[in-house]
Amino acid sequence: MKRQVIAYLLAGALFLSLGGAWAFAAEEEEQVPALSDDLYSFQMLLDGELYTFPMSYADFTAMGWEYDGDANETISPNEYTVAETFEKDGLEIYVTLVNLGINTVTYADSLVGGISLDPYQTEDAPDTEAEFPGGVLFGAATAEDIEAAYGTPTDTYEGEMYTKLTYEYDYYREWDFYVYADSGVLDEFEVRNFVADEEANAAAAAEVTDEPTEAVLAYTAPEKLGEDPMGFTVEYAGDLYQLPAPVSVFVENGWTLKEELSDAIVSGGDYGWVTLMKDNQEFRTIAQNYDPNATVIENCFITEVEADALGPDLSLALPGGAAMGMTEEELIAWLDEMGLEYEKDDSDSYIYYSVEGPDSSLDGFEFIVDAEQAAVTGIHVSYEPDTLD
Repeated sequence: MKRQVIAYLLAGALFLSLGGAWAFAAEEEEQVPALSDDLYSFQMLLDGELYTFPMSYADFTAMGWEYDGDANETISPNEYTVAETFEKDGLEIYVTLVNLGINTVTYADSLVGGISLDPYQTEDAPDTEAEFPGGVLFGAATAEDIEAAYGTPTDTYEGEMYTKLTYEYDYYREWDFYVYADSGVLDEFEVRNFVADEEANAAAAAEVTDEPTEAVLAYTAPEKLGEDPMGFTVEYAGDLYQLPAPVSVFVENGWTLKEELSDAIVSGGDYGWVTLMKDNQEFRTIAQNYDPNATVIENCFITEVEADALGPDLSLALPGGAAMGMTEEELIAWLDEMGLEYEKDDSDSYIYYSVEGPDSSLDGFEFIVDAEQAAVTGIHVSYEPDTLD
């Protein structure tokens, strides 16, 4: 507990005399940290120490908390963990660790986005004290006290065991207060405040280079379409690609990257928008960064291609001879020859043939047949594996 020595004068003046003198005295006085009255400061006092969330893992553990786990585990950008156990002086609490940066980090380099404490955890530490903005006290405040301090909750849940009062400032920025029926007071709480450090992220982004990532260097363009459509090899606008394929390979094949309509940098393991143009046809899609750290959009991978008479009017062909312009009869023959199960959906003007991929319902092919022409006027191919291994 922080202490501050304060000297003060015991008498209004100092008098000297022949027999002696008045003396000064100093007394050590406890300095209580200043707690905001604003609930959305996301501050609290826990056993006399001030916490403001989010805070760094390093600052949190420097306050004496020990993690019951491996701090070298990693968290990808924009991900968080729940119920990580930390212990201090016999008290165990649950901690939410979050990575709001642009690179993958270890737990030790993450943020403490919030904590929670329930009645079972305080059984071994009955003297635990917690205070929230506005003077609301853990183990003493009633539901009426909480509402008097903070106003009407964003949401209220009333159950047999407890009433939960939720105060939400924004997504992933909220307090939950649990008032248990048997005690009638606040016996459990959870706070979560996910706020990115924009300055740190900008500094990290400034260090991102345009050097090819290992995943990009490992990519090999196919030499032929092959015969298996589930291999997700395509011929698009005259060039062969093995999906997923790097944006940089598209650029090498004559596509122009429209930088003003594309994300410059994509966080590790995340997705970014990319807009390409070829033969006066614009193709806008999402590209995935398979690297754990942030990289430029050119190093991200395109996982889907499409050709459509109403959209990017580009050539697209699949293994075994499926291509734009084939007749509906030829399409059905191709599906049967390839042994592909498909679903057919009719509308007034178009007929849709859908084939699901082997690993995910989001992967596969969709063929659009113009009912009047009885010919394929659109093809969409999607393949988004979890990894590139």
